[in-house]
Amino acid sequence: MRLVKMIGGLGNQMFIYAFYLQMRKRFSNVRIDLTDMMHYNVHYGYELHKVFGLPRTEFCMNQPLKKVLEFLFFRTIVERKQHGRMEPYTCQYVWPLVYFKGFYQSERYFSEVKDEVRECFTFNPALANRSSQQMMEQIQNDPQAVSIHIRRGDYLNPKHYDTIGCICQLPYYKHAVSEIKKYVSNPHFYVFSEDLDWVKANLPLENAQYIDWNKGADSWQDMMLMSCCKHHIICNSTFSWWAAWLNPSAEKTVIMPEQWTSRQDSVDFVASCGRWVRVKTE
Repeated sequence: MRLVKMIGGLGNQMFIYAFYLQMRKRFSNVRIDLTDMMHYNVHYGYELHKVFGLPRTEFCMNQPLKKVLEFLFFRTIVERKQHGRMEPYTCQYVWPLVYFKGFYQSERYFSEVKDEVRECFTFNPALANRSSQQMMEQIQNDPQAVSIHIRRGDYLNPKHYDTIGCICQLPYYKHAVSEIKKYVSNPHFYVFSEDLDWVKANLPLENAQYIDWNKGADSWQDMMLMSCCKHHIICNSTFSWWAAWLNPSAEKTVIMPEQWTSRQDSVDFVASCGRWVRVKTE
């Protein structure tokens, strides 16, 4: 048995699930382990069932017991210790019990199953609120629609700021807006942020609409609306990365920061579909 640990918010859950789909294509008896999600109180818990209606095929058990079994019987493969190597995920192991821990934040971890990933991550507009349904129709009929995701909130927390929160500040968004105008004439910006007051006060945008109603458990609807835009300005967030990736158009332009964290550039986040442009953050 191969177990894949599930953890994180919606964007990270999607990367892990996409990795699982590729692993499942190669090997039989691969399961997602939801045990730790049962005690995960950050964000909105495990969302993939609710948002995408995915089948319930996960593995889950008592957390203390799982930790004992993992320690005694499983070989553990930790992504951050592999330094980008793919071999640990493609090789056969003699030992039958293998546990995979990581976030797999790159398209290369699911490059063989991209079509299946798109099919799995299909939004159902009927689950959205009326305001989102109306905005979705407007965006789909807007040839100049450009999503811009400005994440503040938890990124401004002192424990996150020096690593990820400091990357996409005002200079980045000014560079990104200037860059998108090279590819899109008269862009119509659809702005998504948990701090729209800050955005309006600090980032002047011509022809902008501000999406301000998807709060709490409805936050996934922002990803749905962003994915309907023709082009995208994303931040160093897996949430807006997936919104841009789920836009299937080969004609899209995605503006992204050249750094993803203070220690990691964004090269691994460049995807194969469309034009992904890395711009400076200072």
